[in-house]
Amino acid sequence: MHWWHPASDGDRGVRTRCSDDLMWLVWALCEYVEKTGDTEICSIQTHYVNSKQLSPDETERYEVPTVTAYTESVLEHAKRAVNCCVKRGTGVHGLLRFGRCDWNDGMNKVHGESVWLSWFFAHTVRRFSDLLVMLCQSDSGGYKTLAEDCGRAADRAWDGAWYLRGYWPDGEKLGSHENEYCEIDSISQSWAAFCSEAQNSRIDTALDSAVEKLFDRENKIIKLFTPPFSRDCRDPGYIKSYGPGFRENGGQYTHSAIWLAMACLRRGREREGYGILNAILPENHDISRYTAEPFVIPADVSSCPGHVGEAGWTWYTGSSGWYFRVVYEELLGLKLWGGKLFIRPSLPDDFPECTVFRTDYEGKCHEIRISGSE
Repeated sequence: MHWWHPASDGDRGVRTRCSDDLMWLVWALCEYVEKTGDTEICSIQTHYVNSKQLSPDETERYEVPTVTAYTESVLEHAKRAVNCCVKRGTGVHGLLRFGRCDWNDGMNKVHGESVWLSWFFAHTVRRFSDLLVMLCQSDSGGYKTLAEDCGRAADRAWDGAWYLRGYWPDGEKLGSHENEYCEIDSISQSWAAFCSEAQNSRIDTALDSAVEKLFDRENKIIKLFTPPFSRDCRDPGYIKSYGPGFRENGGQYTHSAIWLAMACLRRGREREGYGILNAILPENHDISRYTAEPFVIPADVSSCPGHVGEAGWTWYTGSSGWYFRVVYEELLGLKLWGGKLFIRPSLPDDFPECTVFRTDYEGKCHEIRISGSE
């Protein structure tokens, strides 16, 4: 289910053909086990939600699904998710299909192939293969090979100075220098940095392009893509209804801005990553234009002329959660691995000294302090 609401008579949600939903379960499972070292979660038995498959003429259905009588382990749930994603197939370029949309809900009429989804799959399923090895299980599903194939297909979607966003069903490029609209999209560049199949020289060139073309330093906006779609372009979906520069249509969609910062920090581009994280902070904006709470990470910030810098959809926990994690794990470098804490900061040289952890234990005070010069 793409989303759901708890209700006394059963959770109500929407069944869709969105393509990335399947993989977030697998990603979350890998994150949890890698960080905690707790593999017992993999063997927990749990039910599935159950509903009639969408008919060919249905794009989505709002409903109260039933719960299956049988259970399977969380690990089997994850395997089914990967297998279902694979079953949907790839296009002629070897990339996974958009489905109704990939991460960008508004691109619900592209229906072609998605470079971002292929990066996400490659990144996640490679980790899932490693999880199976950790559990002393064979990779009977060939997950490592599937991940490598998908990652290589995404790396082939190179446009000269950045990666494509994808392809339309007829093979027309999306996210290319040849396009009048959506010339470059942030998430294809960021997630390349998280995949071993991407060539290092291409990753760095793609991040150069993304920072140059999408980071509006003057207005402290990190655009999702540019230029935005207009009414007279090929129809990518309801994203056009937002108007140029609003929300996903060429504004800052904060999830993607945080991923770009994360990619920069992972590639040793500390100053750019830190600069993006600073630009996202509400306190660094002109509140008279920002017009939102100065203490909440927003889902989006407009780049539309006449509305530049206006924030929307605050109290949006997805963005704030990612922001918290990237600051602590990538910038300050507090990384959990196997239940142990490692400190590997990625700070610019002039980052001031700060205390990131303090606790009293057995009558002694323990502190972790870091600065950019250390």
